[in-house]
Amino acid sequence: MENRAILDRLMAAEKVEDVRAVLAECRQHPTVDLVPFGRLDNNRGAIEVASDPARSAIERVTNAHDAILEYEHDQHDGKPKSGSPREAAAHWLGVPMKGELSALGTGDRQRLAAETVVRLEEGEGWQSRLLTVIDRGTGIAPEQMEGTILSLNESNKIQKHYLAGTYGQGGSSTLVFSKYVLIASRAVGSDEIAFTVVWYQDLPADQYKTGRYVYLTRDGGLLTAKVEDGDPERGTVVRHFGYDLSGCTSSIGPKSLYGALQRVLFDPVAPIRFENRVHGWNRTIKGSRNALNGAVDDGDDGTAKGPEITTGSLRSTSLWGTTGRSASSIGSSPAN
Repeated sequence: MENRAILDRLMAAEKVEDVRAVLAECRQHPTVDLVPFGRLDNNRGAIEVASDPARSAIERVTNAHDAILEYEHDQHDGKPKSGSPREAAAHWLGVPMKGELSALGTGDRQRLAAETVVRLEEGEGWQSRLLTVIDRGTGIAPEQMEGTILSLNESNKIQKHYLAGTYGQGGSSTLVFSKYVLIASRAVGSDEIAFTVVWYQDLPADQYKTGRYVYLTRDGGLLTAKVEDGDPERGTVVRHFGYDLSGCTSSIGPKSLYGALQRVLFDPVAPIRFENRVHGWNRTIKGSRNALNGAVDDGDDGTAKGPEITTGSLRSTSLWGTTGRSASSIGSSPAN
């Protein structure tokens, strides 16, 4: 099976069994191999440190915001110099330092939220949801993925004060709550999409004390597919199949993923778009602090579905977070 066909099937997958079937076919190819996550055979202890799947999902959101700020940093040649993510959002995303997200107009806040999308889908039920995090950031080149999003405890961000990430581990904590995780990314200016699937691999008990987390490779490297019409121009998508959200059994409120996102992201540097496709509504999450400061978006009163939910193939650029307006133009109108 060609890489493009593999990618398309994984993007279209809705259930754990769909992914398992694709992997079974892939692994019949003689050049397909499995590599330990982080290049560490004994990686389970480093990954299985999290106990809250909602908080782990927020680590993916942090990574998504960092990818957007990295893109804007490159577009602005790092100027003006930003000493924190908050300053970077003000300089490059147009989020006012005074009032922050609550000072943006509703339309600007929703357009900026579309740069980072968290999508909840049915999957097999609450204990096995399909959770997707999409960003329209700088993307990751194939040769860089193993040292970044597939690594553990690397120092990629330690000198970048304009980014939130520090320890090089947070996003990997979602692996423990997932059956399979598809990671696909297109770097700015690239004509390829790099992708792989990560999962927990049991090892023979007579030889090993424990299993490990692995990811798929082919021909000695990550899988890559040439871009086609309708693919995202840049950014990363992480699809968590079989994500255990058994502690988030409500649609809204304290026992919901939406409630956890709103609560833990008390004062985020940028809003996110939360699409609840299980219950058919959509919200702009800007954090409880900004809501308390008067920020109101469509659907906040609970009487509407929220901002319009885009439908169609996941390969559509609109579903990867494309808004048709650069993030740096948000908040630049005189009204704001």
